[in-house]
Amino acid sequence: MSAAQLLQILNPEERARLLELEEQVMVGASAALLAGRALTEIRDTRLYRGEFASFEEYVSERFGFSRQRAYQLIDYAATAGEFERRGLLLPPERLTRALGGVLPDDYQLVLDVTRGVTGKAHPSSADVQATAEVVRDLASGAHVEHPDTGEPVPLAQVPPGRRVEAVSQAVQRGAADRRTYQGADDVRPLDWLSGFQQMGMSGSLEFGAAGFWVELADSETGELRQGPVRKGVWDALRAAREMWEGERGTG
Repeated sequence: MSAAQLLQILNPEERARLLELEEQVMVGASAALLAGRALTEIRDTRLYRGEFASFEEYVSERFGFSRQRAYQLIDYAATAGEFERRGLLLPPERLTRALGGVLPDDYQLVLDVTRGVTGKAHPSSADVQATAEVVRDLASGAHVEHPDTGEPVPLAQVPPGRRVEAVSQAVQRGAADRRTYQGADDVRPLDWLSGFQQMGMSGSLEFGAAGFWVELADSETGELRQGPVRKGVWDALRAAREMWEGERGTG
């Protein structure tokens, strides 16, 4: 069946609604939220089907949008809904894109930490993205130093009123560690760890009562190597890289 055969005639009510929604999209970038909500409805109800076989073709022909731009607006509208449900002030679109992958319940935490760490009332998207990366890692199981004990713990074990403080420290320390990270190049620590997969090995960051350490497992031989144990995540990554790069240099 051809694309033309898949096209369906809209009824008068659908055509009127489509025109109404298209007017909202045409308002422009200053109305990104309105455009995103309109595009969401057009996509979900397939109001484009009167003239186009796909949503992607529709937004390209009708508005000159790339697929990426159309879905950026749709994602912005979805994120706005999460902010509204929590009674939070919606930031500009560029900042909400930097929150990608962050749990909605952590949106305000990311923004509060970013403003506190940078001292900016209106931080850049890069500022927000740097904090969001740390918060995503914490949500995935990474640990943060408890503000009272200094011990590494899951973020959930830090009292809600102290989480901005704890995450701020993690963001500041992470930035300092990335600046002073000692390796053969400027590869970010977690990227360095992931790079072992290309060499037939799997690298992982482990945690126990003594602290953090890096483990490497050779998928062919089954050999398991463990890096030095350190109290902090970045210290463990740094120590492992220094040790293994040193071995290569003397081998």
